[in-house]
Amino acid sequence: MMKAVFSVLLAVLLLAVQPARAAGGPEAEALVKQAVADAAATFVGGPFSREVSREKVSALVTKYGDIAFESELILGRYWRKATEAQKDTFTNLLIPFFVATYAELIDNSSGSTQVEVLGSEERQDGVLVKARMILSPEDSVVLSFVIVRSPAGRLVITDVIAEGAGLLTTIRSDFTSVVRNAGGNLDVLFDAMRKKIDLAAK
Repeated sequence: MMKAVFSVLLAVLLLAVQPARAAGGPEAEALVKQAVADAAATFVGGPFSREVSREKVSALVTKYGDIAFESELILGRYWRKATEAQKDTFTNLLIPFFVATYAELIDNSSGSTQVEVLGSEERQDGVLVKARMILSPEDSVVLSFVIVRSPAGRLVITDVIAEGAGLLTTIRSDFTSVVRNAGGNLDVLFDAMRKKIDLAAK
């Protein structure tokens, strides 16, 4: 069941940004519903080739866009220490890396994904929105979306929690572990990402 939504969630994390007005649950709930529906609709008819999948994800990010903010969330303190060239390198590698790693999971050919918002909770650090993704009458999964404001004042989905695990939290842990083990050398992470991308293209 989780394989059917995993890559859609990745896309949502990368694309789910909209201009923010007043903070609150209703806006956060609307953002979740719109972003998941848009991401799911984009991948109807899959699976796709790596190139097509990359183009689809890139188009979604371009439409909603805040890849730099998500990159900062993923790398944390290493982002703040990075040079501008390193930041550009990471943001340019991020989407191709995700596609290379998870493209085989992008397969929502039924087009039946629906989103049922179960409610939201306003917290000091943002809004937590619970929603059910309905893949079929017999297949659904309950997710929690963590939503905060970016420095630019935009409402952003910063994590998706499924079965007790935060998707972006897991990705952040994996990436920062590589950099930490390399003594803070971001180039080691970039090389690993490039190898994954190149391997998937063969």
